[in-house]
Amino acid sequence: MKVILKVFKYVLIILFSLILILYASLNIYVKSKEIKVDKNELLRSSTISLSYDQIKIASIVLNGNSNPKFHNYFFLINDAFSKRNYVALATAFGYIGEHDDGAFRKSTSNERHIIELATKRFIMNNIDYVTCYNYIFSKFYFGNNMYGLSDAANFYCSKQYTELTDKEFISLCLLLNNPTCYDFRNEKNRKRCEEEISRIYLLYQKE
Repeated sequence: MKVILKVFKYVLIILFSLILILYASLNIYVKSKEIKVDKNELLRSSTISLSYDQIKIASIVLNGNSNPKFHNYFFLINDAFSKRNYVALATAFGYIGEHDDGAFRKSTSNERHIIELATKRFIMNNIDYVTCYNYIFSKFYFGNNMYGLSDAANFYCSKQYTELTDKEFISLCLLLNNPTCYDFRNEKNRKRCEEEISRIYLLYQKE
């Protein structure tokens, strides 16, 4: 019996060691695919400066919680099961799209996914979350051919983005997240939008 337990112990140690080696190797491989994002280019591309309260609201909508800071405890595991760092991934997606010379589009789907994850990791380690929020809210699509929060605020609410109420800002965050489902100007979406805006507003008020 002692011999069996000893063998079992060694087998577990070997398996655990192999898992650690595989995990480390995967992280090294993914890191080799990263695109080094230039923070100054993100800043130059940003046309807005969100308030901290707006960033908190955006984090609730996009990340599912009010803490907008990036967290990278276990890279591959975290990316597989959490959307907490969604804004870093969105920034990577936008930056890669702007700087692609054709090689990225020609890559396989799996290769593109790895490049995006690797670039997301680079962003999480090297660029602050405020820069990323301002970047995606300056560049991304808000439905009805509107790109960027400034144009969206003017089109949907007839206001500057700095003048939006919390609920108006939530409604635009929802559009950024899904411009089809959360187009509150569409009567078919009205009830769904109102319910989701109220839910997010209550979460924000509790913080």
